[in-house]
Amino acid sequence: MRLLLLPLAWIYGLVIVIRNFFYNKGWLRSFEFDFPIILVGNLAAGGTGKTPHVEYLIQLLQNNYKVATLSRGYGRSMKGYGLATELSLVEDIGDEPKGYKYKFPATEVAVSENRVNGVYYLLNDEPDVKVIIMDDGFQHRRIKAGLNIVLTTWQKPYFKDHMLPAGNLREPKAGINRAQVVIVTKCPDDITPDQKMLYATKLGLSSNQQLFFTGLRYGNWYPLNIQQPIVQVPFQQSVILMTGIAGNKQLKSYLSGKFSTIHIAAFSDHHYFREKDFLRVAGSFPDTKTIITTEKDAMRLSEQKDILLQMGYSVFVLPVDVHFLGEEEKFWHLITNFIDKYPEATAEPASI
Repeated sequence: MRLLLLPLAWIYGLVIVIRNFFYNKGWLRSFEFDFPIILVGNLAAGGTGKTPHVEYLIQLLQNNYKVATLSRGYGRSMKGYGLATELSLVEDIGDEPKGYKYKFPATEVAVSENRVNGVYYLLNDEPDVKVIIMDDGFQHRRIKAGLNIVLTTWQKPYFKDHMLPAGNLREPKAGINRAQVVIVTKCPDDITPDQKMLYATKLGLSSNQQLFFTGLRYGNWYPLNIQQPIVQVPFQQSVILMTGIAGNKQLKSYLSGKFSTIHIAAFSDHHYFREKDFLRVAGSFPDTKTIITTEKDAMRLSEQKDILLQMGYSVFVLPVDVHFLGEEEKFWHLITNFIDKYPEATAEPASI
């Protein structure tokens, strides 16, 4: 049915093409910093696995560099620039920044809807930072990151997609030309070299662009609250999969062989859970009191843990991380060589 919206998609695409043309010509102003900024973004609107890839980069770099992340802080109530602490709430900074600070306390986590201001304030507030990982913002053309990593999924790569609202693309496929690195995410572990080669051909990348393939690997469950009624995962029982993420198809597939029944309680991406949501779920699945969720959703659910306890729910969090399907060492060298090109980093922006 979304294909009926193609005329609107063409109009939206034309607007974006004109906007990008103005930026490419320099008629709209961009800023570049003499500092290593790695942007992890996508052409599609969510669902590409951006959060675990940002976390992968933090883990890769944190032992050798002082790392910071910069996000828009989607869904937060506060505006402007903010620097996260371990006491920051999801409402203040957003769920993804909250998750980064929770998992990596030594990482500086900043939020700002204006990425240029965000970089400037972050580097002045935290002069020891050696690299910034910008979470999303590939379409935020006012800032030019030194290294653009664009993600696209194995299941629905950008060459099979359409512009919003007929599809999920935020900008035309030609936008991929601004990326130095493209990662095909959520790949099956058994992909063959021939399949990789076929994808490389269909992606239409230039010889100057680097291509990698990654999959998702689920970790060990843990309880959201040690005071909840059950603290061990009840395998082969009925559970509720409660998520507020862009896509949970792969997660459902992973869980399908572990539980007798999986009830789905899917909310919109970044949904801030309220008591009414739990009441609705309780009305739909009154006999099931075990909830499975993602780490990103856990940041929002943890702020409602008292309500969940009162309603008798046990919530288990399933972590996920990224693993490369070949050429991981090549990726490491690419990232570290990029950072090491900036021995005299500065917080002063240069107009381009």
